[in-house]
Amino acid sequence: MVHVIPKSGFANTYLIEEDDGLIAVDVGSIGAAQEVATYCIGVLKRPLEDIRFIFATHFHIDHIGGIGTLLNKCSSEIRVLFDLHAKGYIEGQENLAPMKNWLNGLVPTIRENFTRIGDLSHIAFESVAGVPLPVFGHIGCFPYADRVAYIDMQGALLSRIGFSDWEAVPTPGHTPDSISLYNEKTQELICGDLILGRHDGTGYLNRFCWDEDLASDCFAILNNALFVRAIYPGHGAIIRDEGNAFSKVVSFPKKGGK
Repeated sequence: MVHVIPKSGFANTYLIEEDDGLIAVDVGSIGAAQEVATYCIGVLKRPLEDIRFIFATHFHIDHIGGIGTLLNKCSSEIRVLFDLHAKGYIEGQENLAPMKNWLNGLVPTIRENFTRIGDLSHIAFESVAGVPLPVFGHIGCFPYADRVAYIDMQGALLSRIGFSDWEAVPTPGHTPDSISLYNEKTQELICGDLILGRHDGTGYLNRFCWDEDLASDCFAILNNALFVRAIYPGHGAIIRDEGNAFSKVVSFPKKGGK
């Protein structure tokens, strides 16, 4: 079962609950880490030791900015899952991919999701790691690099992660390292920033991205290959449809306005 952490900050944070444990997804701020702990103990009535993995859909600050804080509250056995493409960022050998459409992509998302910030801790980050601007360059020492496990898709569409029926799905486009989680049994997709949600229950492809064509192609592949009833986006409301949740997602307009 996917739980939405309320008031987790600018980005959505999720807890996946299964009999064999929990996964925290996109712990994007110090406040988000605190909210995960509160929800886990207070609502689910489960100890933080039940969190087996922290999953990051991509290496942007609003999706990783509270991971270290949550790690410090959990078992030493917990592992942080990233796509293999993030290894260069974490080891300080590669800069983040440049982003496009800052004004017509990022700004509207900030405006639409500002109300999710309920506390200053929701916009407090552990470091500048994950800021997609050249001025920040390499991030240097990454404090929990020894607790990271990389998912190498090796060209596959789906790959088991060792947690119930959940599988990793490569979803590059927003960033090169973007990766999602899919459960074929429950027909749920946690898609990071590939798709964003609107308050009316519809969604749209995120124009704030590294490669718009790749994001569009990725969406088309998912639409053809997966059956999804619920889409949990990186920002915005959940997109649900018993027939096909992808039908509620608007793709990019065709080039040339056609």
